Amino acid sequence: KLKEEITRFAPSPTGHLHLGGARTALFAWLHAKASNGKFLLRFEDTDSERSKKEYVDSIVSSLSWLGIKPDDDPLFQSNNIELHKKIAFDLLESGKAFSCNCTSEHLEEVRKKQIQNKLQPKYDGLNRDKNLTHEKGNVIRFKMPQSGSTSFEDKILGTISVKNKELDDFIILRSDSTPTYNFCAAIDDFDMKITTVIRGDDHITNTLKQINILHSINSDLPNYAHLPMVLSSEGKRLSKREGALDINEYKKMGYLQEAMINYLIKLGWTYKDQEIFSEQEILQYFNINDVNSSPARFSQDLLNWYNNHYIKCNKNNSLLDLIKTSSNIDYNPEDNEKYPEILALMGEGANTLIELVDSSRFFYIQPDYKNIDYSLIENSREILAKFASSLDSFSFESHESIEKEIKNYIKANELKFPQLGKPLRIILSGRENAPSISELVFLLGLEEAKKRIERFL
Repeated sequence: KLKEEITRFAPSPTGHLHLGGARTALFAWLHAKASNGKFLLRFEDTDSERSKKEYVDSIVSSLSWLGIKPDDDPLFQSNNIELHKKIAFDLLESGKAFSCNCTSEHLEEVRKKQIQNKLQPKYDGLNRDKNLTHEKGNVIRFKMPQSGSTSFEDKILGTISVKNKELDDFIILRSDSTPTYNFCAAIDDFDMKITTVIRGDDHITNTLKQINILHSINSDLPNYAHLPMVLSSEGKRLSKREGALDINEYKKMGYLQEAMINYLIKLGWTYKDQEIFSEQEILQYFNINDVNSSPARFSQDLLNWYNNHYIKCNKNNSLLDLIKTSSNIDYNPEDNEKYPEILALMGEGANTLIELVDSSRFFYIQPDYKNIDYSLIENSREILAKFASSLDSFSFESHESIEKEIKNYIKANELKFPQLGKPLRIILSGRENAPSISELVFLLGLEEAKKRIERFL
């Protein structure tokens, strides 16, 4: 039996949840579920100026839509500040941290010189061994070890090791007595008994600092798994133009939960040659050790492919329920009793629910013909009028029966198919690219098909 894992997703509520964060949350959730463990949500809200409740609500809503549910109520880092302060002063008292009164001018001067000498900018250790009495306005800095290395075995990236002399005596308590991110994160992981920390590889430097904090309080270290970044299709940082949208925006645009989960899981993880996974299969096969150590690349086409797949897989009534919640729907799909066939037909080419709503609209709302090329139909008046008057004799029993009737009609009237098909498609749908005329006539029904032709003429 696997050891029960406790993982966490720890966003800052300073913005919405984007693709990279959603993938991190998903992988952390899956890693916990694989061992019947716990997945926890912690808001790192110590930046009081930028942290906002609207972002907390937005992140919770995004995770909920994806089906990623924490096993306890969300925790807020700001509620743990008294513990952070207590441990910072304990470290000061035990000599593992020191009080520092360096001015910002001194620190800036040191930084400039280090950059001039092509050195990595860091604290110069001026007050490290002075044993200053801590006074109001001083900061507390952590004493990093000065020899040896800080190393850890990453579940995705392998061994990571940095010489301690390259690390900084970083601030753990600011001059206003508020604790800093790296200190809080380490203490909270300890306090929450986190067994595996899963996060982006932009946190590796933070991990090295946090490991030393955990050593200083004699804590066992969690395992670490750093996920390579999700880049744009061109290998750059994601932008709003490509991928970097609020997850709730994808929901509004008509992406389905199952498509988003399938897409996220494939950003850096594979299982054999399988493309489509049920939730049960993801839980069964996912292993954090199998995540690729190279950056994943965003692909709108692949996301659309997954979404189209799940639109086509959805049973008619659940698809109807989903599109009824779409903010841009201005008709009732059930006004046409053949709505299951309409949804199935138009779902074949729809990448999103909004596309499905838009592409199906002409079945319910008379086309306006504003953008059509009249030269395509100017010689068709007589053919269309005669066809409309013949529709009463057609059998509307099924799509197949209509298809047969149209073929027979074209043959009996010695027409070539485009002579009837091209203008009829435009009149019935208001567009050149539309389903076949037999599908259009059958799904619109006798009355509506006749009415559209006669109104147009």
